[in-house]
Amino acid sequence: MMTDALQQLAGLFSRRFFFNALLPTFVFTTFVVSTVAASWWSIRTMSVWWGQLDLLTRLLLLLAYFALVYFLAAAVSSQWRNIVRLFEGYPLTTFAKRLKRNPLGKRWHQERMDQLQSEDEDQGSESQAYYRYPSEDHAADVLPTQLGNILLAGECYAEDRYGIDTIYFWPRLYPLLPEVFQRDYEASVIQYQFPLVVAFQSAVATTICSVVLLITHAPAMVFAAILLGGASVSYGAYNLSLSSAIEMAEQQRAAFDLYRNRLLTAWPSVADVKDEKAAFAKIKGFVVFNAPPGWEQPHEYYVKRHRETQGPT
Repeated sequence: MMTDALQQLAGLFSRRFFFNALLPTFVFTTFVVSTVAASWWSIRTMSVWWGQLDLLTRLLLLLAYFALVYFLAAAVSSQWRNIVRLFEGYPLTTFAKRLKRNPLGKRWHQERMDQLQSEDEDQGSESQAYYRYPSEDHAADVLPTQLGNILLAGECYAEDRYGIDTIYFWPRLYPLLPEVFQRDYEASVIQYQFPLVVAFQSAVATTICSVVLLITHAPAMVFAAILLGGASVSYGAYNLSLSSAIEMAEQQRAAFDLYRNRLLTAWPSVADVKDEKAAFAKIKGFVVFNAPPGWEQPHEYYVKRHRETQGPT
């Protein structure tokens, strides 16, 4: 009975939610609550207060605390994409455009990209440009952060090679991928998002604790330790996410390289699929913009291949 109960409890939390929301939220919420409580009251005072409570009150307080942690974790999980976009540099880019200026860091990354691509051409060897920056066709889209450019390089790959707009077609390709590939991709997403959530929550927790320490006139050494420690954790966690982001972007490239034909078999009525770019342009117009399809007859090669691989429908 106990084993069944634990299995049911574990089933309530997906692996991604547990590692990328619940666990870091519990750690940093506990850190903030402890710091705030220690700033306003002494540890001895809190111990005496807790000892005077009856068992039922203690249980109710613990239940309320875990409910608060779960609520905050759910809020974090609903903002995963916005947290990633924050570290990609999109908010900074949008703000800079309103001021009609280049965002901080963009010029440096443009120069770095040009340098890496030039080295690749001169030496004829593989360089970091492939993994860390988009192609020359998207040079104007370079972002002000390293993470943003790594993910942008992965997003632009399918469009450069096959004329496939990743923004529109990735949600349609992902359900068609083999289950093993989906599991590997999900694991890579967890690996690169976890450090980013840690970096974000560390920054928020450090800000809250620093303000409280200033208000309560805490010792300067304590304030400096909290501020520098939190900043170090945020910066270190962000850098840890870069290698995982490279792996995830490469898996996305591999998905289009190996399984893009499954998109074509999902729409087997495209006339001229020998030119894949034209085929995907027609599918994009039909699916996204409701444009007239403009094809006359199914392409027999892809229809036949679909039947051979998937079986008759």
